[in-house]
Amino acid sequence: MTSHMALPQPDLQRLRLKDRLLGVLGFAAAILLLRFPLKHGVAVVGRLNRSTPKPAAMAEAQTIVAASRAAARWFPGRAACLEGSLAAALTAVLMRRRVVWCIGARLMPYTAHAWIEADGRAIGEPLPPDRPYLLLLQT
Repeated sequence: MTSHMALPQPDLQRLRLKDRLLGVLGFAAAILLLRFPLKHGVAVVGRLNRSTPKPAAMAEAQTIVAASRAAARWFPGRAACLEGSLAAALTAVLMRRRVVWCIGARLMPYTAHAWIEADGRAIGEPLPPDRPYLLLLQT
């Protein structure tokens, strides 16, 4: 079982069964998609976002992140920020909502990070961030 570093655990009591199932489907699709080069995942999420007209509200995006993290808890492999954020982006599409999938980096020490945004705010990330990430890619 994996855990997310320094991030609060999702409130599993408030997740409906439908949300949990869509989170599992989104996470499974993310793991499958990450078997290919990252550019394919970016293209798929971009194409799906263009065909999903309704943006996710803040509460909906928090539910999406909680559902994808709940699914990641049972994955026996790596379930870090890239897998979780891609799973959240795909779960959002399954819920017929659009979020922005972001990938960024920072220096000294160098770290990369991936997250989703809704209404221009990072979802499921600590506030305030200890140091901001330079946005490298956004879908």
